[in-house]
Amino acid sequence: MADADVGDDDHGEDPTVRLLEEETAACLGKAAALYVPSGCMGNEIAIALQVKRGDAILLDPRSHVATVEANAVTALLGRRFHFRKGDRGRLDPVDVAAALTVGGSGDRIGLVAMENTHNGGSGAVYPLAQLQAVAAASHARGIPVHLDGARLWNASAATGISTAEYAAPADSVMVCFSKGLGAPVGSALAGTRAFIEEGRGVRKMFGGGMRQAGIIAAGALHGLRHHRARLAEDHARARRLASALALTSGLAIDPRDIETNVVIVALDRHPERLDAFIAAAKAAGVLVDPFGAPGEFRALTHLDVDDRGIERAIDAFRKAAALVLGE
Repeated sequence: MADADVGDDDHGEDPTVRLLEEETAACLGKAAALYVPSGCMGNEIAIALQVKRGDAILLDPRSHVATVEANAVTALLGRRFHFRKGDRGRLDPVDVAAALTVGGSGDRIGLVAMENTHNGGSGAVYPLAQLQAVAAASHARGIPVHLDGARLWNASAATGISTAEYAAPADSVMVCFSKGLGAPVGSALAGTRAFIEEGRGVRKMFGGGMRQAGIIAAGALHGLRHHRARLAEDHARARRLASALALTSGLAIDPRDIETNVVIVALDRHPERLDAFIAAAKAAGVLVDPFGAPGEFRALTHLDVDDRGIERAIDAFRKAAALVLGE
C-alpha cells in the first residue's frame, strides 16, 4: 500500500484504482466496475440508478439493504421497500413472480435485490439455480436485478461456483474487499460500462470521490489476488465454532446452518441477558455484535482468526455463559 502508484481517482487517473476495477470486473464477468468506500455506498448507487423515486425494492426483510441501509434508501433516496420473506433470506422464485404480477403486490416495484451470502441468514448461500430463477422472473417483467455480493467470495469458495456465474443473472453486483478478503477499506460496484460511468457521477454526489485512493485500493487488490483461496479455512473454523457452541449450555445454534463464515447464536433461555453476555465475552478478549432477533449475537471468522483464536473464542463464550446465564 505504501508503494502504490497513485493519482486522482476523482478524475479516473489513479492507476492502482483502475487496475483494481478492471480485475474486479473480470472476476465478476462484467464490463466495468467502480471502486467505492463502502458496500453501503455501492448498493445505494445501484438503487439510485435503477429505481425511480417512490418505487419499491423487492427483497427479504433481513437484507443488509433493508436493515443497515434502510434510512439511506428511504430518507435520502426516497425509495421504498416491498418485503418477501425468504428461506434464511433467500427469495423464492414463485413468490417473487407472484409479487411482480400486475396488481399482485400493490407496490410499483423497480428492482429485485438478492444478497449472497445472506448475512441475516447466518451466511446462507443461494443455490445458483434459485438465484437464476429469481432473476428470470424479474427480467420477464422488465425489472432489473441487483446482487448484494458483499460476501460473494464466500459463496464461491463454499460451492466452487465462480463469482462470474453468480453475478451473471444480475444487472448490477456489489462486492466487498473489507470482509473476507481482509482489505482495510473498500468495495466495488459492477455492471455495464454505461451503468458504471453514470455511477461515477452518483458516487461524487454521495461524497465518494477520492484523490490518491490507490493507497487503499492496493490493499483491496492484494486481497482480491491472494485471499480468495483461503476462505475455506474461515468456513471450517466457523463450523468448528458453531459445533462447540451447540454443546454449550445456555446457547442455541444448529451447526448444519453454517455454510460460510457467519455464526449467529441465540441465548437459549435468557435473551434479556445478552448485553451482559457480550460484556463478559469482551472482558475475555472476544468481540461480538448483538444481531438478529432479541437474544442473538453474531460472530464471524476471518483471516485474522486462526485455530488458536477459535479455541480462545470457544473458551470465552463458555465462561461467559457460565457467568451470565448460570449454566
